[in-house]
Amino acid sequence: MLWCVAFLLLLALAVTVPLLYWTVVGSGRDGSPIHVDAPLVLAGVAGMVLVFCLYTALKQRELEQMRVALAHEEREKEDVRARLSELSALFQVSTSLNLHLPLDAILEIIVRRVVATLRAQQASIMIFNPEVSLLETRASFGLESEFARHARKKLGEGIAGWVAQRKESVLLNAEGASGPFVRHFKSNRNITSALSLPLKVGDRCVGVLNVNRINHPDTFKEHHREILCLFAEHVGTAIERAERMDRLGERNRELEAANQRLNEINRLKDVFLSTASHELKTPLTSVIAYAELLDDHEQRLDDRQRIEFVGRLRGEAHRLLVLIEEILDLSRIESGKLVLRRVRLDIAALVRTAIQTSAPLAQKYGVRLREQFEAGAFMLTVDEVKVRQVIVNLIINALKFSPADGEVVVGLAGEPDAVRIEVSDRGPGVAPEDSAHIFELFGQGLRQSSGQREGLGIGLHLVKRLTELHGGHVGVNSTPGGGSTFWIRLPLADSDSTEARSDRIAA
Repeated sequence: MLWCVAFLLLLALAVTVPLLYWTVVGSGRDGSPIHVDAPLVLAGVAGMVLVFCLYTALKQRELEQMRVALAHEEREKEDVRARLSELSALFQVSTSLNLHLPLDAILEIIVRRVVATLRAQQASIMIFNPEVSLLETRASFGLESEFARHARKKLGEGIAGWVAQRKESVLLNAEGASGPFVRHFKSNRNITSALSLPLKVGDRCVGVLNVNRINHPDTFKEHHREILCLFAEHVGTAIERAERMDRLGERNRELEAANQRLNEINRLKDVFLSTASHELKTPLTSVIAYAELLDDHEQRLDDRQRIEFVGRLRGEAHRLLVLIEEILDLSRIESGKLVLRRVRLDIAALVRTAIQTSAPLAQKYGVRLREQFEAGAFMLTVDEVKVRQVIVNLIINALKFSPADGEVVVGLAGEPDAVRIEVSDRGPGVAPEDSAHIFELFGQGLRQSSGQREGLGIGLHLVKRLTELHGGHVGVNSTPGGGSTFWIRLPLADSDSTEARSDRIAA
């Protein structure tokens, strides 16, 4: 149409101008007429037509270039819209299908697709952490992504902080940039164009999406921001859902762990009830049997038999009392109600008392007890009853697993800041994989698999707990088939003088 109009205009000029100026009549200075030749007029008209044609062709070329640019921009806009619509549809489908993707995986998908869709060189997503009130980078992809990785911003700090605080998008171009964000263009990064958008759910900002073009001839336009803002709404929803799923997953894991702990507690309760019922029933049965014998055959028994039966009654009753006391101590420790009554005493005398207490049992099992003490006095501030109970438990444990005619050695040695008590036996030993569990509740059952004498299974656990209440440590050195050495370390009393400590070390 433009060329048709130009042709008609030229045709009108070619006809009208010669008719009007075929003969130009004028008057000179002397009054004589002036005649203009027709060829000159036609040459002038032809020049005018040529200039007009050239001007029209130039404008047509500029219009064609503008049309091509607009068409290219429109195609790019439609392409971006189609890609982002496709990605938005992907998130909508994942939501409708209840696709369980972790948050980090979703964020990684977003930044990679945004870089590809907008033909950018780098993109990152910062998620707002309400616990610390900071924006934290959770995903970064593209050139120079190390600049954005692990970044943290406060609300209002930097471009991302401003976007999160104002909940407004920002479009920045290096050329002609002005305003408060100019200083954020780092010359060493060569960012030519940048987009920052808030990721919102309703009126709440859950994060910020940053997209950069680095060393790129084309800058982001307004339509990029408009389309990306529409996409950001779907991203915010996807992030909120992923966070909710992560929280639910974490809660499920906590519930599963709690359920496992409850199952373990129930298992331990069953083991405890079965073991305790057996261990408590055995001395009770003996007490009842001997009591009936004394009652039914009182006239037939001589003094020696009567003394023997009474001694066995006393022994079984004492055994029952020890079992009940262990159960009560375990209950007090677990509930935090056990109170230590500390006194200052010589630990060597306390260990000898524990050996004397265990001597009848050693005689019953046919095992020799031998002490091996370092010279010197070791004064500690401890609960006398509980520490003696710890040592007796270690000795009884060694006696149970010692062979007949074997030997149990109780040692006492000083260290620079502690006292070490050892109980060694020549029993079957403890396997390396079991040594880490031997002091757990019912962990002694690991050794009972060898067919040795059974017990309640809480003695070594009480040893560990009571020693730790005194600030000490327990351990075992064992070789399968070569015996075991159980040891405890009790720290020296803080009230000890430096001189006394030096004397013990010297001894």
